Amino acid sequence: MLASVVIACYKHEAYIEECLETVYRQNFPDVELIIVDDHSPDKSFEIAQRVLKKRSFAKRFASCSLLKNPLNLGAPGTWNRALSLAKGDMIFLLNSDDAFSKDRIRIFASQYEREKLFFGFSAVEPIDERGRPITTYQFPTSLRYAIDRGRITGSPLSWIFLDSQVAASSGNFVLSRELLRKIGLLSDLKYCHDWEFALRAVTVVEPKYVELDRYMYRLHSTNSFRSLSKVAERETRACMSSYCTNAIAQRPINRACLSPINFGDAFYSFIKLHPNFSYWLKQLYAPYHPDHRTVDWNEWTMPLKWR
Repeated sequence: MLASVVIACYKHEAYIEECLETVYRQNFPDVELIIVDDHSPDKSFEIAQRVLKKRSFAKRFASCSLLKNPLNLGAPGTWNRALSLAKGDMIFLLNSDDAFSKDRIRIFASQYEREKLFFGFSAVEPIDERGRPITTYQFPTSLRYAIDRGRITGSPLSWIFLDSQVAASSGNFVLSRELLRKIGLLSDLKYCHDWEFALRAVTVVEPKYVELDRYMYRLHSTNSFRSLSKVAERETRACMSSYCTNAIAQRPINRACLSPINFGDAFYSFIKLHPNFSYWLKQLYAPYHPDHRTVDWNEWTMPLKWR
């Protein structure tokens, strides 16, 4: 099996070499490496170019590609250019300031390489600017808690994505090339493009979760989630609208994802377990909610029925 590692790089000259070294050290043999630099104003591209020119580095991979956007396209455009070049059966995304554990590819490949439609992620370990673990940061703990809480209530993993992006980062995504063909590339959202992509993915296939910390998520002063959080409210609405289109307005391929077409009237009880999704559903799909009273008929509307 060929595994493709795709890296979207932007202004990470301090971290890109370490990032690439963690891909080099993977204990899985057949790896394709694709790096797309988003016209970084620093030396990110030059450092990546220098690393790839090392004879031992290039020989380790089935193939290596390094491209630079002629102008800044933003994260979604850069990811999409990298993904469009991937030839592997299983695709691993990686942010240029983050890192892989040395067995990340092997773990996913050994468990899921035979699955034609696959979407998964692992637990994350936060690291600081020097690559040291951060034990005081609560973000990974809150993600694990959300996943554990869902398991206790018996909720499928796809339901948990309705509350938040529990994979933490687009760099934590692992997917089959066949799934990418089916759901398409990332949408043009500045902040929530990874969450919207995940919500499309879970309407097709139930996600898988590796409980081991196999993705190292770096926290530093220029993290994009810190600088773009002001647009989150608007883009959250776009994410929920996308999910409604793919899971509520039509029959979803994943029969476990939360949809009135999958669960009938019980759907309206299940959504109460997910307050964020319940709120957005009322905003976007009020005519299909039992608490909605139409202005014209002054009577309760009926929920969506099976098609």
